[in-house]
Amino acid sequence: MAEVERVMLRPFEWGPCDCCSAACAVFHALWGIDPMAPFRGYRGALSAARLMRRHGGLEVMAGMMADRAGLIPGHRIGGLAISPAALRHRAILICIEPGLWAGKSKHGFAMLRAAAKGWHA
Repeated sequence: MAEVERVMLRPFEWGPCDCCSAACAVFHALWGIDPMAPFRGYRGALSAARLMRRHGGLEVMAGMMADRAGLIPGHRIGGLAISPAALRHRAILICIEPGLWAGKSKHGFAMLRAAAKGWHA
């Protein structure tokens, strides 16, 4: 949780600390693997939208990131997942404990009790 707070309490910024890169930064700090490494360098909302569109959307892109990083499908503490499809704003989440996920929001982070497809080290 300390790493989630260290990363996700930083100001929201498309690229360095957004709804995808923040969870991956926490994952990198925990496991030494940065699933976002091949996709880093974008800046701004338009650039982020183009990146996701170019790679088939958030879910497809997250799956590509996980595959390239050699992650294992499934949910585990310290693992990544996609937020539930029912949410208006989708994000990549980090698992805090079984049934509790953190995701970067515009003003810090949000805690969720559910996640969709996930991956772990």
